[in-house]
Amino acid sequence: MGIIKPIVKREIRDIKLIRKGRGFSRSELKESGMDNLKVARKNRIPIDVFRKTKIPENIKQLKPIVKEILDLKKQRKKNKANKDSS
Repeated sequence: MGIIKPIVKREIRDIKLIRKGRGFSRSELKESGMDNLKVARKNRIPIDVFRKTKIPENIKQLKPIVKEILDLKKQRKKNKANKDSS
C-alpha cells in the first residue's frame, strides 16, 4: 500500500480548480468505513482535520484501502483468539 493523496476541489469566479490536498477529511474517512482516526494515522492515511468536504473521488479511492486494513485487523484478532484457546 503506497502513500495516497486526496484531491481538493474549489471554485474561484466560476473557474473550477482541482489540486492535491494535504489529507482526507474526517467525513470522507467515516463514509469509507474508517471510524477511528488513530488507526488511519497508524496505517499512513493522511488526514486533514481542517477540511469539511466530502469528495466522491476521495471516498472511492479510500474504500479498498480501508477494507484491506479492516480485514487485516480481523485476521489478527482471529489469530490471537486461536493462540489463546490453544
